[in-house]
Amino acid sequence: MLASFAQISPAIKIHRSRILPVNGSVIVRKGQKVNENDIVAEASLPAHHVLIDVVQAFGLADPKLAATYIKRAAGETLDHHDIIAETGGMFSRIIRTPKPGKIITVRDGLVVIETEAKSISLKALYPGIVFDILQDRGVVIETSGAVVQAAWANGLTGVGPLICKTDSRSNELVFSSLEVTARGAVIAGGTCSKPDILTQAAQLPVAGLILGTMPASMIEVAKAQPYPILLIDGFGKTGMDSTSWKLLFSLANKEVILNGETTGGLTPTKPEVMVSATVDEQNSASAKMFTSGQTVRVHTAPNLGQTGRIEKILPGTVTLVNGLKVAAASIIMDNNERKTIPVANLDVIGFTS
Repeated sequence: MLASFAQISPAIKIHRSRILPVNGSVIVRKGQKVNENDIVAEASLPAHHVLIDVVQAFGLADPKLAATYIKRAAGETLDHHDIIAETGGMFSRIIRTPKPGKIITVRDGLVVIETEAKSISLKALYPGIVFDILQDRGVVIETSGAVVQAAWANGLTGVGPLICKTDSRSNELVFSSLEVTARGAVIAGGTCSKPDILTQAAQLPVAGLILGTMPASMIEVAKAQPYPILLIDGFGKTGMDSTSWKLLFSLANKEVILNGETTGGLTPTKPEVMVSATVDEQNSASAKMFTSGQTVRVHTAPNLGQTGRIEKILPGTVTLVNGLKVAAASIIMDNNERKTIPVANLDVIGFTS
């Protein structure tokens, strides 16, 4: 049975790819030493065109009326949210430009805007050595240190000193945790169920947020924040698994790297927390198959975030209370309780002590 793998290690050597979204130029060489803020590649996103239909937006019966409402002319340069057209009067309706750009044409109630080209600078994010060059797209960086891989993130990256703001792995993050001393820091907590806390953290601002769990209803709020948010165990209110919490707690006050970016395909990547440090030996091998003796973490309710050890893989299939027949394993949990859990609900933890 193929295993899902989550790396949780205080000392490991790893390789991480940093890739542009489009073809560009790699500006470092193989073997070069880089820091997290060094630019390793650059690219330019080409301009594109936005069509504004004033007739449809204002619900005009006669397209010729649009000319009286359009306040801009071809050739004008627009900033973000500049007014393109407005009806005037007590209940005036307004159309604003969605992006900065230049008006190309104004005709028959249609306004065509060419947006500005955008430059992209790709940071190394991980301090280390450029292990390989990905032609026109990016680099592979060899680095080492402590790593905790997460189940979900909002797609952003960040760097800052780590502060643990809850007393235990299951406690709720509260508003008082976001005091002035947390400004510019990466905050770690068990769980958070109040969307307003995420918004307040942005106003502080924080450099990032690491939680064990969070209700799935807060996904859109988390995605709207300007800082990275990582969930180590996934969605719910149970807090963080003990293995990850112990490691993060030991890293308090150290500078941590949050990588909330993920990729799919044949070689998917997980979001992760990392603290850079020199290690003597490499220990990055991931498990390919479930076997007896492996340390595992449950990533599905009702045992979300709990860890244990595989006693044995059960033969054939097991019928669950809901009638489903699944491949399962007998797990000795950390509290010595024996449970039968579907292997699809398990992550193998790669951990070195």
